Amino acid sequence: ISIAFGDFQIYDFTLKYNLENKNLFPISTEIALPPTTNYQDILIDNISPKPVNVRVDSDGNWLAKYILSSSKKLSIDVTGKAKVYLKPKPETLDKEKAKEYLKPKTYWEVDNPKIKELAKELKTPYEIYKYVVKTLNYDFSRVETSSPRLGALQSLQNPNSAVCLEFTDLFIAIARAAGIPAREVDGYAYTNNANDRPLSFVKDILHAWPQYYDFDKNTWIMIDPTWGNTTGGIDYFNTLDFDHIAFIIKGQDSSYPVPAGGYKLSSNQNTKDVNVEIGQSFEEEKTNLKTEILINESALAGFPLEGYVKISNPGKAIIGGKEILVSTNRLSPKQQLVYSKEIPPYGYQLINLSFKRSPFLT
Repeated sequence: ISIAFGDFQIYDFTLKYNLENKNLFPISTEIALPPTTNYQDILIDNISPKPVNVRVDSDGNWLAKYILSSSKKLSIDVTGKAKVYLKPKPETLDKEKAKEYLKPKTYWEVDNPKIKELAKELKTPYEIYKYVVKTLNYDFSRVETSSPRLGALQSLQNPNSAVCLEFTDLFIAIARAAGIPAREVDGYAYTNNANDRPLSFVKDILHAWPQYYDFDKNTWIMIDPTWGNTTGGIDYFNTLDFDHIAFIIKGQDSSYPVPAGGYKLSSNQNTKDVNVEIGQSFEEEKTNLKTEILINESALAGFPLEGYVKISNPGKAIIGGKEILVSTNRLSPKQQLVYSKEIPPYGYQLINLSFKRSPFLT
């Protein structure tokens, strides 16, 4: 029996990311922060040290950029809150982008004849879920040995040696072959019984589960075939729970980005870098965008003038796309609309400004 009470659950999290540049020249690198999704809202209270920027990728991940100088090590601390919902919010996926979630990738062998055959037979997300739950068996011994990821095809060949990644990979591969957009979610899953609801991903013992897109409900749906198998039949298809916090989403790439807990140096492989606790409050605040005009103080008359609007998010929550009016007394056009995309906390965007050439006597 599984019981979920209420509309949401609040968590507090503290995450540590360890980076190292072993090269003789500076490098640019990124860490993945827990993102706001259709199942959760995220507040980032603090990132220390602050990143150069934070961007949103095509899967909705929040990627914080850092520049590491030669032979430098950097430890990054992130604190924040998550508000996890039982029911997903609507999230439109257009037909063109949906095609990206049908493609074969490493570990998702969509074009393999065996996978295609299963897709023709199973057809619906629920039938695929039931097949994966019934076919694979969870191998607790692999949790301790850090065994390599098998992928969908190898999991069919070794059905008794599966952990959460194999349950996830097999569902995604069959779903994509059946024309159902599907992708992977990696993150933290709260469990008080590791035998019934095991965790088995990276050193901090995180979890992986799949999601598929439902065009009738107009949203991504998260499911957990791993726990459907290990709990002896509890339904993790029609309703999930409050216990799954997404750290990253893998759809365009089956191996990137890396979730919190996966940023360890060779000298600290056994440290605990992910700490999640039940929270009490989730203080949402209205954040105003910070805007700057980045343009030269002087310019040559008779030539076009180029510049930027810098749009920054100084708050704790993500801010949706905005329409911004830029006006001027002397240049042409006197008014122009520019548009920003979603900006996560600690992030900014540069939007091009372009003015026509002015008379030579200006």
